[in-house]
Amino acid sequence: MKTQIEPKEDIMIIITKIHREFPELSKYIIEMPLNDAKNEAVIVKNLESYYDSLVDLVDKYAKTHQGTVEIPRS
Repeated sequence: MKTQIEPKEDIMIIITKIHREFPELSKYIIEMPLNDAKNEAVIVKNLESYYDSLVDLVDKYAKTHQGTVEIPRS
């Protein structure tokens, strides 16, 4: 099972790449959601869901705009 650290690192990597490659998308990045869940698996699932939403944002935008973002896939 993944820990919270892995998805958080992936999130930080993609956010950094978004800021560098597509700064115009920065306004669409919401802050990392707070997790008040007590179950580690639920927290990890929520973080992975947030990461997936960032990947979708970049994937859809990159199809029609210049820039190259390599998205880390876990």
